[in-house]
Amino acid sequence: MFELVGPFGKRVVGIIGGRAVVEDVDWMLQKLSSVDRRHNTVSQVFDASRIAGKGHLVHAARLALMAHTAGEGFASSLAVELVCWTAGLRQIDKALERVGIRRGTKELAILTIGDNQEQVEKAQSDLIRELRIERNDNVIELSPEKARRLREVFSLPKNLAEGPDVQKLLLERVALLSLER
Repeated sequence: MFELVGPFGKRVVGIIGGRAVVEDVDWMLQKLSSVDRRHNTVSQVFDASRIAGKGHLVHAARLALMAHTAGEGFASSLAVELVCWTAGLRQIDKALERVGIRRGTKELAILTIGDNQEQVEKAQSDLIRELRIERNDNVIELSPEKARRLREVFSLPKNLAEGPDVQKLLLERVALLSLER
């Protein structure tokens, strides 16, 4: 769990990874929404193969919370705002294409934001059960193979994007999104 403090107050961010074959994206998003309503949380699911570690998601969550709280976001909902900041893109469709799930996605990263740790843990526990996810946080971590894929997905320069540098470059790309308004 990560605690974020800013103009949005104090928020707790939980990030979990796992495996499940996405057969119906709409069904999965409806389940996410249902669990969030029950626990008063905001969750988003990502294709874990397009995430450069937990730091990538925490950074995006902080920026999304700041933009959303200030009324300067790209989307009307915080859940969609999270996709834009994680993708480093302001266009929602392109952001979903870059980091969102699609039919056939097998590795998932789920980010949940709430007011306290217990709330986030309960929501994530329900998500694992209801989405039938086999929990495995390693799918979020950065590997050399994933770094190569991320260079392509995020159009990062090959000479600059080696190993852990991929995460640094993605964090910079996400932060630069705030300058594009």
